[in-house]
Amino acid sequence: MNVTIVVAIGDNGVIGRDGQLPWPPTGDLSHFKALTMGHPMVMGRTTFESIGRPLPGRTSIVLTRDAGWTSEGVEVAGDLATALATAASLDDEVFLIGGAQVYAEAIEADVVDRMVVTHVHQSPEGDAWFPDVDWHGWPETSRETHDGFDIVTYDRA
Repeated sequence: MNVTIVVAIGDNGVIGRDGQLPWPPTGDLSHFKALTMGHPMVMGRTTFESIGRPLPGRTSIVLTRDAGWTSEGVEVAGDLATALATAASLDDEVFLIGGAQVYAEAIEADVVDRMVVTHVHQSPEGDAWFPDVDWHGWPETSRETHDGFDIVTYDRA
């Protein structure tokens, strides 16, 4: 199974504010849709609630510590290992789409194979940051340059 983080990061490391993206849409959502379509996506409950619904054509697996939490059309997991096992039973490619705690736990557990990062050329205020990563272990393998943002793929060395 390949595990890919998909994230948009401001120049200052911010990824969110009040459960939302801290900038207006950048135009990378069509890339996100094409990348994740047909594959399971693992996300934290706050990220799911900010989206507001399961995204069509993809299985949403929501991580939450609340054993009683449910939402129609999603799988629920109490921890990252369970979420990844559920994803692996569905497909050999899984996408981690947020939030900060999910990213940090996956990086710490050393389960991530690839990161697809939208580098947003802004430094907004926020309350969620991407975890510190030793980027020396993540060489850049592709880059798409756009007005105001770059989409960069990093593969684990």
